[in-house]
Amino acid sequence: MGARWGTMAAAALIGAAALAGPAGTVRAADGEDVVESFRLQDTQALVTACSVPADHAMHARANAFCLGYMSGAMHFYGAAVKSPKVEPFVCPPGEVSRAEVRKIFLNWAAAHPERLDEPPIEGLVRATVAAFPCGKEGSKS
Repeated sequence: MGARWGTMAAAALIGAAALAGPAGTVRAADGEDVVESFRLQDTQALVTACSVPADHAMHARANAFCLGYMSGAMHFYGAAVKSPKVEPFVCPPGEVSRAEVRKIFLNWAAAHPERLDEPPIEGLVRATVAAFPCGKEGSKS
């Protein structure tokens, strides 16, 4: 699995075009806010890390952190669904890049501010499940 997910691993779980997040979701972050977001206390922290503008001094670090988190989640999901005991719950129609997952996540977060206090993995899972729901028994719809 590389920077792109195959159908199963892409299951986009966990796993946006540009780093500019959806309007209204992200407050202006100074360097301290960005560094604090790396602690991932909640979904808002992941939104902050994944939304640092390209001209921000912390952009490169935040971008690497965001995409690294998504890669780790993607790899974990890909390994987990290989087990016969784990039914797929994210079923994209094909490969999905980390940047696409980031965009899906940020758009979902903008639409669901009531969930920003939940753990970041829950926000990422909710976003990808909403974007790529599975049919019966984990098969593609």
